[in-house]
Amino acid sequence: MTENLRLSKKIGAIAESATLKVDAKAKALQAEGRPVISYAAGEPNFATPEHIVEAASQAMLDPKNYRYTQAIGLPELREAIAAKTLRDSGLEVSPAQIIVTNGGKQAVYQSFQVLLNPGDEVIVPTPFWTTYPEAITLADGVPVNVFAGADQEYKVTVEQLEAARTERTKVLLFVSPSNPTGAVYSPEETRAIGEWALQHGIWVISDEIYQNLTYDGVKATSIVEAVPAMADWTILVNGVAKTYAMTGWRLGWMIGPADAIKAAANLQSHLTSNVNNVAQRGAIAALNGDQGPVEAMRQAFDVRRKTIIAELNKVRGFH
Repeated sequence: MTENLRLSKKIGAIAESATLKVDAKAKALQAEGRPVISYAAGEPNFATPEHIVEAASQAMLDPKNYRYTQAIGLPELREAIAAKTLRDSGLEVSPAQIIVTNGGKQAVYQSFQVLLNPGDEVIVPTPFWTTYPEAITLADGVPVNVFAGADQEYKVTVEQLEAARTERTKVLLFVSPSNPTGAVYSPEETRAIGEWALQHGIWVISDEIYQNLTYDGVKATSIVEAVPAMADWTILVNGVAKTYAMTGWRLGWMIGPADAIKAAANLQSHLTSNVNNVAQRGAIAALNGDQGPVEAMRQAFDVRRKTIIAELNKVRGFH
């Protein structure tokens, strides 16, 4: 067997996550006692709120959590996610439209696997999170980057999207608040993009993982709230990692129309089965419990945000 056939060409072409690579380097330097502040991974440095940890601790003592559960997630958690989605994304969904995943990253991966056929194009507003193009390529799709710089507040326009659209365009990736820029599309901008996608029969994968971390009174408007008809053409991706300081718990979810969720459920049944039950019990406490600690963390992030902006603006060449 020749060397180039020993391993999968598809897997061999994947680049290591730049985010995790830099994060690992930063943590190694910190372990050596070096005074390093890492801006690599989007990881809150707060402890997970106490009531969530307590719920998980109690779950560890309950034998029902030692067994396999539904691959798509605990019913109680999917009900809590449905309530959160109505509250924050303005969309009423059935728990049957929800799949609990091992972090938001798995939800992103499964979404592209479910929607794409070889050669299908995905419009990716740029700058983007490093995992997006790799997940698209793994699904045999083609990422089409559309760049929006500081001059337009890192937000793409309908005109740019239309210029990038071809007969192969299948999906638009929509991320608001953006990872990594933090840009938040206004309700009007979101509506215009949603109406454009609906007009052309284009799916939207909307990553809403940062939707609760906005500032100065800004609200992140979900594309399915701005254009309700897009609910049949949208997969929402979210999770507890950022809002609840639960990055290591590895719990996310995907929400979508029945046909897409059925396909994703079949995939997950072979890929991972159910997510860790203890983490699921913790997530139930996170979504249904006291939101006070979430607001306290958000306010602390805001103080840090304003501080770094003020300090960077003192440096010649930075704005």
